Amino acid sequence: MVPFILKNNSVSLFPEGEAPLMVDSSHLNFKAVVDAIKEGDFDKAIELAETKTFFRAISGGQVSISDDGVTYKGEALSGYLVDKMMQFYQGGLPVEHYCKFLANLMANPSMVARKELYLFLEAADLPITEDGHFLAYKAVRSDFMDIYSGKFDNSPGTRHMMDRAAVDDDRNKTCSEGFHAAAYKYAKGFMWPNGRMVAVKINPADVVSVPSDYGNQKLRCSAYDVMFEVPDAADIFKGKALADANGFFDGRG
Repeated sequence: MVPFILKNNSVSLFPEGEAPLMVDSSHLNFKAVVDAIKEGDFDKAIELAETKTFFRAISGGQVSISDDGVTYKGEALSGYLVDKMMQFYQGGLPVEHYCKFLANLMANPSMVARKELYLFLEAADLPITEDGHFLAYKAVRSDFMDIYSGKFDNSPGTRHMMDRAAVDDDRNKTCSEGFHAAAYKYAKGFMWPNGRMVAVKINPADVVSVPSDYGNQKLRCSAYDVMFEVPDAADIFKGKALADANGFFDGRG
């Protein structure tokens, strides 16, 4: 047992040989720390109370975040993702999913793809999931098959994978091989008259390229999971296709 003081809006832990840990109700893990103490799991309580340790733990020991900034394996980072993480962290909002996302992103073998994905996320403003992946969108046929080939079933619950080497990594080739996903507005604009739209979950490690045109609002990847059909996606459809299938529905997916 670790000595502690528990009040309505704060908790203090006094681990042997270490500086006291003071956590108040504004701390992102306050409730979790209190719950861990009630369960008698003081190791967990200390880990949750010490945010640097906590973030390193949930990211496999790779990501650290504090008022000084964000690091990956000890190296300071900057840019869009770091700004978003700091915004959440300093606002007392959950930031664990961003830590996992950063760890997944850095597992992408292509430095170019990692940089391009920043462009896509900034342009598309898409949500990060709890497991550190992100959501994007696909326009599909009425039977959920892909529009380009009609061979890939995109019913909710399905997963598609292909060899990463088979996905075109040239950003300047806007119509080429690979599974495609896009920002909501972009995907919506290219639905067929009787088509559907699905939300897909993508691991940032599986992103291969972000084509340079279309305002960085679509990407090519080697794997994705179909999560759910997007309701009312065709609510403003005017009765005719809004895009030339030969111009947009490129590649395999």
